[in-house]
This record gives sequence, structure tokens and C-alpha cells, in this order.
Amino acid sequence: MTVVNERFESKVINPEVDAIRHHYEVSNEFYRLLLGPQMMYSGGYWNDGEDLRAAHDLAQERKLDSFIEIAGAAGAKRVLDIGCGWGTMLNRVTAVHGAEEAVGVTLSRTQKQYIDALGNDRVKVLVESWEDHRADDPYDAAFCINALEHFVLSTLPPRERTKRFRAFFQQCHSLLKPGGKLVLHIMTVENPPLRRELIDDLKFLQREEFQGCYIPKLQDLAAGAESLFVVDEVLNEPLSFAHACRVWLEQLAERRDEAVAMEGEDVVARFERYLDIFAYTLEDGVFNNFRMTLTRRA
Repeated sequence: MTVVNERFESKVINPEVDAIRHHYEVSNEFYRLLLGPQMMYSGGYWNDGEDLRAAHDLAQERKLDSFIEIAGAAGAKRVLDIGCGWGTMLNRVTAVHGAEEAVGVTLSRTQKQYIDALGNDRVKVLVESWEDHRADDPYDAAFCINALEHFVLSTLPPRERTKRFRAFFQQCHSLLKPGGKLVLHIMTVENPPLRRELIDDLKFLQREEFQGCYIPKLQDLAAGAESLFVVDEVLNEPLSFAHACRVWLEQLAERRDEAVAMEGEDVVARFERYLDIFAYTLEDGVFNNFRMTLTRRA
């Protein structure tokens, strides 16, 4: 466990629990309506000219397969997914790519219920924070796909935020074998030009939908990984996530009445607003969505 100054302990050890459960413990049935059968809550890899919605599930599989190849996780003994969602990566790396064991950590109890019901005996999911996770044997590869944005509170002073990113990379270093790969997908922001609409939308994201969530700058990640990992690749893929958000908005609109019956008007309206914000900010270059590949130093 990362040692933290007592003054910050109550806010820092697991600051994201309530915010994550506010967003991710909407029912699994609602998320299936929104995301489709893949249940993958991040960007996909579309080929040029493909219909975004028709090819959505295939695009998600391509993204997962690409990450698995980059990480060298096919046939691996042990793989870790930090912030594992509904287990799509865990299931694919074992069932399709032959990993012997895949472990996921999440703070969402409903996600664990969903994954357990898949019945894949090579998948294990734990409801715990990334920093509480311990492993008897090191992992061959690790993933963190659009989850790290939740792990650092925006209300912390800059120096404490830097410490939190450092703690994350230290934990990943301790869990991976030497030479093991860590593959991230993470949104970043780099001092965008501000206008009133954008300010209001960013306030909504940070205060209402993802309370306290901190979207880092690329330099935050570089500083966190320094001396612990070799940075192999940094690739900005904003449209991969923007396209997915547009598909999810279409799917939600098509079955809106069902969604409202499941979760109520307020929840559906929240999701419509946040997905539209993510889509246009990624399309306009306000947010980035980086794929980062790192190799653990000895």
C-alpha cells in the first residue's frame, strides 16, 4: 500500500469509490443496451469506410486483439486488467488468445456479478482498488483501458496528484515481471482554448457525472513512469473513442424508452449529455486519447 500523509488519507486511499459506483453501478442491463453485446466501454478500431455502427462490435474486437498483441499477452501465464469493466478483455485474452489466467480489479460490484456469470474459470475478478491488489506471482502483462482517469482526484494539490500517478506506476511495476508490458488507453488534456459552452460541459463532467475525476496531461504520465518503465509507444487515437461515443448515442436513442423504463429519465439524460461532450471534445482536439505501451524495467 502506498504510504500517504494522514492529512490526505481519507480522501486519497480510495477517492474514486463513490464516483465510480455512481456511474458504473447503473444496471448491467442498461449498459448492455448502451454498449451492445461486447460490453466494451472504450474506443474501437474501425477500418476506413466502415459503417461505424454496423462494424462497432468488430472494431472493439480489433482493439482488444491489437492490445493483446502489443502486450505479448497471447498464451501468457498471468494477465492483469486494472479497471476491468465487464470483463471483455479478460474473457478475450483467455478464451481467444490462450492466456492461462486473467485477473481483473474493479470497484463496481455489478461488474463483478456480470463477469462471474460469464462462467470463464480462467478469469478471476476482485472488487478492490488497484493499490490494494497483491499477487503471489508476477504478471506477464497488464492493461488499464480508460480507467486511470478515475484514479486521481482533481481536488488534490498538484504535488499530491503527481504522487498519485507515481504510486500507480510503482504499483504496476511491483505487479509485473521484468520486461512485462503495460498497455494503457487514457484521455489527456493540454490547455484547450476555453469558451462558455466548454467550461459548462467540463464542470458537468467533473462535478456531476465523474465527480473529482482528473484528466491528466501527458507530462503527468511521463513523470509517473520515469525510471520504472521504458516508454515504447505513445499514439493519440481520439477518434477511436469519439466514434464509439457516437455509436452508443445512436443505440441509446433507438431504445430510449426502454432505457428510461430501466433507469429513469435523469440517468438517461446524464448519459446522453456526457457521451455528446466526450464525442465533440475528442473530435475537436480538446481531449486526447492516448495508447501508451510501456515495458517494466528490471
